[in-house]
Amino acid sequence: MSRILIIDDKPSKYSSLLENINRSVNLDQDIVVVTCIRDGLKELQGCYFDLLILDMLLPEVPWGEPVEDGGIKLLEHLDEDPDLNLPKYIIGITASTDRIEAVDAAFQSKPWVLLRTSNGTPWEEKLLALIRHVIDSEAAQDAVRYKTDVCLITALRHPEFEALTRTPILLDDPVLIDTATYVQTGTLVSNGHTLSVVVGCCLRMGSTESALLASKLIESFRPKIVGLAGICAGFEEKVAYGDVIVANPCWDYTMSSKITTTPEGVTTVANAPDYIGIEEDISARFENFSSDKTYLSNLLANWPAEKPRNPPQIIVGPSATGPAVIADALVFTELRKGQHRATVGLEMEAYGVYCAVRKATRPKPLVFSAKGVCDYASFLKDDKYQKYAAYTSASIVSEFLIRYGSEICRAMD
Repeated sequence: MSRILIIDDKPSKYSSLLENINRSVNLDQDIVVVTCIRDGLKELQGCYFDLLILDMLLPEVPWGEPVEDGGIKLLEHLDEDPDLNLPKYIIGITASTDRIEAVDAAFQSKPWVLLRTSNGTPWEEKLLALIRHVIDSEAAQDAVRYKTDVCLITALRHPEFEALTRTPILLDDPVLIDTATYVQTGTLVSNGHTLSVVVGCCLRMGSTESALLASKLIESFRPKIVGLAGICAGFEEKVAYGDVIVANPCWDYTMSSKITTTPEGVTTVANAPDYIGIEEDISARFENFSSDKTYLSNLLANWPAEKPRNPPQIIVGPSATGPAVIADALVFTELRKGQHRATVGLEMEAYGVYCAVRKATRPKPLVFSAKGVCDYASFLKDDKYQKYAAYTSASIVSEFLIRYGSEICRAMD
């Protein structure tokens, strides 16, 4: 269903319009009305709306006087504040008979609509037609259904993708889904139910590549779950080789809002992390899985090559994404100091996958990244435990889907 936000200090003028809508479309719980800039921003921070209907003459607070550029102020907040959810459609309402330069400029430079209610203009009919267009567009999008249960992604063919091929997931031969993207389809049995699975590998490492691949898989296969497996660096004081970090939240640690340089040549970067978490449907089950010490001990015992002394752990915690392989332990110190004090993971792809899922059209999949720790991002970094970390990641991802995949997917039907 469509969600509509109306911000107007005189909401009564929409009464007949809303009655008309509710007679033809069931939107009883999907229209929110507020009367000032403050309350509008609060709604936009907490929820996503398909349509915003915005009066240009608005007070800052419920007890304040309306100001001529109130609507423009709110639109400026939408442009500048990454914590606000930008609606898909915006319709401005103005009763002014005069041309207000700031209002005209705002709507001329954006794909928005400005309706004038003065001089007998049939604005209600036009607004009703626009609202129905939004509802019809969203209804058509909602008609799209899930096609696949799980899509899994890795950044590297060796050792990450190869590790997935050695799990109970039964994969067919590679097939092309476009001119350059190969995937393998297959199946996995979960509690007596057969899950459909698609596995793909990025052409190279990095968040951009992972976002592109995730977007392709989501568009082509409409999965219920998108998972990222592979290897990562871990904070040595909190994790050990082979531990699997489920990124929650994940963010791009290079993201910044402003870079300034003083006359003395001192450069300051203002960090602006965009934290993306995973749904509790996923995190709660990984937390439950982490208590199965017998399974984790057997995972260590079954690895035939060099391995650490203790069994791997499953750790649900903050993990940062960046553009390069790190061999400097001070990076973790700075991340924990300036961005998230509980950071335990560092890798290169998760944020891209999480972004692709967040921006996907409905029906959206659930997402997780579960990567095995292969080093501590220090100058002692080497490849000694890469295969082992890829093995623990792939094994835990497949076992997670075997244990919980069917119930998660059935709940999304």
